[in-house]
Amino acid sequence: MAKKFGDLDEYWSPGLTLTVKGKEYTVPLASAELGLWCRRIAQITGDVHGASTEADMQAAVERIDALPELPGGGDVSLPERVLGPVYQQMAADGVEDPYIQFSGQTAYLWIIGGEEAAERFWTSGGHPEALGPTNRKERRAAAAGQTSTGGANGTRTPASTSGTRSPKTSGGSGRARRSRGRRS
Repeated sequence: MAKKFGDLDEYWSPGLTLTVKGKEYTVPLASAELGLWCRRIAQITGDVHGASTEADMQAAVERIDALPELPGGGDVSLPERVLGPVYQQMAADGVEDPYIQFSGQTAYLWIIGGEEAAERFWTSGGHPEALGPTNRKERRAAAAGQTSTGGANGTRTPASTSGTRSPKTSGGSGRARRSRGRRS
């Protein structure tokens, strides 16, 4: 006997809720046509970035031209398209254009990449790469699946040596330091 799943509405959120200037806006789920269109645009964009020849670039451009036109026609911007009725609500509330554009970009990423991708973009201010580890220790810990505690067991950060000179001899060994570069 086949397993029967419950109604998807019990598990699926009704949309993406964005808070802009203290007000919550819920972007509705994308229609099947809009979702497919967004994923095709993302795929073609990847093809354009990966194009190594003029022919590859031309093929990607032709795929863009062949995309079906969505309701609203070609004069509808990406934010208008992906935000749906939320675009008009934001405009009516006097939300500034950069906020609407950023919200539209977040909604686009939500459609093509899911909630986690949208959240990384949103919380990083549009620079998800900025959320990565910031130094070698953090990168190594992230790669090893560890977290940096920053507590008493951690290695101390060396003091800045900006504006200071190294001594001519190493710490008590009596040997002079040698230059790694060419000698003059």
